[in-house]
Amino acid sequence: MSITFDQFAPKDVSGVVALLSSCMPREGIGEQKFVRQVLLDANFRREGAFVARDGDRVVGFMLAIARQVPLENAPSDAERGYITLFGVAPEYQRQGIASQMLERAEAYLKSQGRKLVMISSYAPGYFIPGVDVNAYPAALSFLKKHGYSEVYRPLAMETSLGPREIPEFVREKRRALEGDGVTIEPYRYELTLRLLEFTSKEFPGDWVRVVRECMSRITLGDSPTRLIIAHRMGEVVGFSHHEADRFGPIGVAASQRGEGLGHVLMFETLAAQKRAGLQVAWFLWSDDKTAQRIYNVAGFKEVRRFALMRKET
Repeated sequence: MSITFDQFAPKDVSGVVALLSSCMPREGIGEQKFVRQVLLDANFRREGAFVARDGDRVVGFMLAIARQVPLENAPSDAERGYITLFGVAPEYQRQGIASQMLERAEAYLKSQGRKLVMISSYAPGYFIPGVDVNAYPAALSFLKKHGYSEVYRPLAMETSLGPREIPEFVREKRRALEGDGVTIEPYRYELTLRLLEFTSKEFPGDWVRVVRECMSRITLGDSPTRLIIAHRMGEVVGFSHHEADRFGPIGVAASQRGEGLGHVLMFETLAAQKRAGLQVAWFLWSDDKTAQRIYNVAGFKEVRRFALMRKET
């Protein structure tokens, strides 16, 4: 066996995807998803994509990202680099292949002026928010061995969209909000600029992109109920979003929090997902406090737990 290391090449798409399918089976990374989230990412550079080969076979892959194109209206992350994907074929593990790829990835990020490496909180192209502590325990041990520490443990949640009653306290909150002049409705073209202004102010960064792309998809035929918007006299105070069975993001103006608007928006979006014929709703990233405060009441249950990790270089 003679392992060689090289940059990702166009011919590697099928080999890398097959490798990731075996190493990260829960993520469902097919060729379309890989091309969309990796190769079409404006920040992808072949210099940061490392392939280990045994002859013509791809036996290892690691992707490092140093942002080149700033996120719209987001704080700078110029000192951060990200590792979003890595894996080694099972029969090639424990032979130093991952360590050599990691050394190359960290050197690439350092060459780009990055002083902090994150696993793997990169927007917009992250696949999972860190390492799945139950599905990939070996990866967690590997990173800790190489000096990475945990920041915190976000969770993914899921709920059934079967028969459900909206809790009475949520109905009461909606009546109170409407009595206070708040309108809650699906996206209309007239709300376009107001929603963009709201998102840029309250949630700068990747959520602006999500909202912009969703509105664009609605103009091409997607259901307006993909975006539920709350506004008072035309001023947006909150919104909730879904893409197929993926729920979120959901956001409420800082000045309106604690009034129940988040619960109302959540149940409106879950109802829209159910009307679309979906069976479950899920999301990848929350924290325990938010889950307890908002999501548990809608039957969301933890299905995955991750370790968001970092290392100063």
